[in-house]
Amino acid sequence: MDPLILLDQAVAQEKVPRAMAKKVRLRMKYLQGAVHRVEKASGLRYPPYYIEPTLPVSRTGGEYGQVGVMFARVIPTTLNGSVLILVQFTAALVAFGTKGTIEAVAAHEFTHYVELVRKLSTTNVTSDEVATTLYEASFADAERVVPPKLLFSEKSLVTLISRKFKNELSDPALNKKVGDAWIAKNLPIHSVGPEENRVRLPVGAVASTRFDPAVLARVGELQEKKLS
Repeated sequence: MDPLILLDQAVAQEKVPRAMAKKVRLRMKYLQGAVHRVEKASGLRYPPYYIEPTLPVSRTGGEYGQVGVMFARVIPTTLNGSVLILVQFTAALVAFGTKGTIEAVAAHEFTHYVELVRKLSTTNVTSDEVATTLYEASFADAERVVPPKLLFSEKSLVTLISRKFKNELSDPALNKKVGDAWIAKNLPIHSVGPEENRVRLPVGAVASTRFDPAVLARVGELQEKKLS
């Protein structure tokens, strides 16, 4: 898939200025480099990813300035009767994030991805459930990750994730840039509520999905370590 297809559509619809889209394109090398670093450190293939031109924000209270930005998310969806797991990176992250921040975010989302594969692949699905039941997945950010030290062989990458993420991404400089150059300039945003951190998937789709065998093998190793 072309990771920039939605950004191109937003430009064509005059929702995102061409200059901003050009900036994102020029800085895609940092995201591509981040994905390569994660793959090298984990020995696994990164899932499909794309650039989201609309910035997801969660508001607290009624004050405009108090917003939490979701710079990236792991999104499970369905395609042709199976589950497809995508990673969504925002255009704002690519445009304004430092190389280190983009690498930390890419690695952090990968820990979510592997944990989601673990959870979905070990779900007990019976034939009676397939036709009528929806599998509900909850994504509480601090809880739904594989510990980076168990997943990555590169210690400096593990340290980078620990430094950038406590309960959530900590990058005041990025927040200020996005506030000034994206939100304040009325570029597209989307207010999200707690319900959008829950995804309901048809159990039949979960049962029929063939996940990456290498990821499944790693999940098995992690399960053994957890039980030992």
